[in-house]
Amino acid sequence: MKIVFISRYQGKAERGVENYADGLAWRLGRKYQVKILTSFWQLFSKQTVAFQKRPGLKIIYPLNGYWQSLGCRIYTWLTGAKLVLGGHAGTGRDDRWNLFMFPDLFIAFSGKGYNWAKQVNPFIKIVKIPHGVNLEKFNPDVKPTDLDLERPRFVTAANLVPYKRVEKTIKAVARLKKGSLLILGDGPLEKKIDELGNKLLGPHRYLRLKVPHDQMTKYLNACDVFTLVSEESEAFGLVYLEALACNLTVVATDDSLRRELIGDAGLFIKNPEDSQGYARALEVAANTDWGDKPVKRAKKFDWEKTAGKYLEEFGGICGKIAQ
Repeated sequence: MKIVFISRYQGKAERGVENYADGLAWRLGRKYQVKILTSFWQLFSKQTVAFQKRPGLKIIYPLNGYWQSLGCRIYTWLTGAKLVLGGHAGTGRDDRWNLFMFPDLFIAFSGKGYNWAKQVNPFIKIVKIPHGVNLEKFNPDVKPTDLDLERPRFVTAANLVPYKRVEKTIKAVARLKKGSLLILGDGPLEKKIDELGNKLLGPHRYLRLKVPHDQMTKYLNACDVFTLVSEESEAFGLVYLEALACNLTVVATDDSLRRELIGDAGLFIKNPEDSQGYARALEVAANTDWGDKPVKRAKKFDWEKTAGKYLEEFGGICGKIAQ
């Protein structure tokens, strides 16, 4: 079987979707022929055409939606390849569009996403496969980096865009008598976020860094609690699993998705606008002995288990000869 992923920002960004593509492609590549492209038009390059002429059925899996999905749908109709789409954008307009591309397989990443997709288009094959976490890379045994930040250290990792609501976290930590906040990430709001963090917390209680994904573990392991209260529209939240795998408890938005991921290894905030209530949850999380609950929770989402489900589903839509 030949599998082609199309991920527009691969190698240029390290968000959840790019890390997902890397992790999945590497694991599927141990059994199948796998290629990651950064543009739909690369399907027609000499190199990709030569790749596709090799024996074996083909799966095309575009990750960025809209015109990319439409182009791939037309391409698969013309070539006989199978189209796979996933709920990377969360429940809303973007994934509704993907569902009405009538893919051969639609992958939902949570129970919430699965139920929503079934209501939107019950006439296609939909499966639930949560994202996987790399337990070899993210684990509590990695040596932590040195940080000149007051304990307890709260950490968040996010692209700095409005729906991540990082400013709510800054305001909550500022209400605590002690403790600091480390932000791992950058984005359009970074100037505004830095101004607020420096104003409310100051140099020994606030730090923002952009670090490569393969170095995140040593920063997570230098902290005490992970928190992210992004909006409910978020499709998954791989970073929660990465924090849990480092045995960090998590304080997150209270919704069905976050509860499905975090379970009893964290605390949940109904209203992140309530900075006092949010601060109280952070304090309780930092002062509670969670034992190894977080890392045990992360093991339920081991990439190796997840990859096995993809192998099964991809083989299913291509038939038994897809080897």
